[in-house]
Amino acid sequence: MIILLLGVIYSCIGFVHAQVGIRTSSPMGVFHVDGAKDNPTGGLPDASQVSNDVIVNKTTGFIGVGVSAPKVKLDMRSAGPENSLGLSTTTMSAVEAGAGAVRYDAVNIPVGPKIEVSDGVVWHKAYIAPQKAVIVARKVTGQSIVQGTATNITNWNVVRDMSNSFDGASGIFTAPRNGTYTFLFTFNFTGAVINDGSRVESQFYNTTTSTVLASVYKTFGQSMTGTADDANATRSTQAGGSSTVTLTLTAGTKVVTRLWHNLISSGSVPLRVTTNSTDPTNPDDGFNNLTIIEH
Repeated sequence: MIILLLGVIYSCIGFVHAQVGIRTSSPMGVFHVDGAKDNPTGGLPDASQVSNDVIVNKTTGFIGVGVSAPKVKLDMRSAGPENSLGLSTTTMSAVEAGAGAVRYDAVNIPVGPKIEVSDGVVWHKAYIAPQKAVIVARKVTGQSIVQGTATNITNWNVVRDMSNSFDGASGIFTAPRNGTYTFLFTFNFTGAVINDGSRVESQFYNTTTSTVLASVYKTFGQSMTGTADDANATRSTQAGGSSTVTLTLTAGTKVVTRLWHNLISSGSVPLRVTTNSTDPTNPDDGFNNLTIIEH
């Protein structure tokens, strides 16, 4: 009986210090599951083989999901691509769940999918700020605007587009989300003999609904067509200006900047564009620009 009892005690002590391996003969922790059963029979598995394992560290008790040496109580930062964490909802109050609890919620106000964190008193919606749209573009290729025809300004040189929401070739901006956007547009034409009382109109045009969302115009009242006020001399002048509008847009709304003018009686007037876009000191550089900012 004494020998049998000693044997049982020895077995229990050995079990306490044992490492348990499931589908692996070489456990790397106090508990090790080789999910795909792809670990080597001898030696250590590589990062790809560990990526489908679950390991409990024998010293800290930390759990590694696809991680051989977990650094926190639950470490999922494996070499594999499937490292998402699945959460579900709970009807527990923030007090019951305790500070630091996290839940997925799509029912409570505001209704809709969201992650919430308890501070021990209330659930707070976790908010991640999106990358706001900031567009900076300039014209470095020539374009003529036909008299009396609203013309889309195209072929922009995109200097900055943090949200990939502006197509420089077509000049179309697509609102990435519901929100408020400010458009700043500057323009300048080459010299021409312009009509007295002529007008240039900047338009911000919805290409989907074919409607003008906003327009700003500038008039030119000085006659340069050979009147007595100008000493009977016919001279050319440059028409230009700037427009700033703020629009409330829904996600997916497409807006293009257009110009309309009646500066001359017929024909077209070119925009004043540099012939050397690599030279910032060029006197024709920087007159036609577009900036869009999401608030």
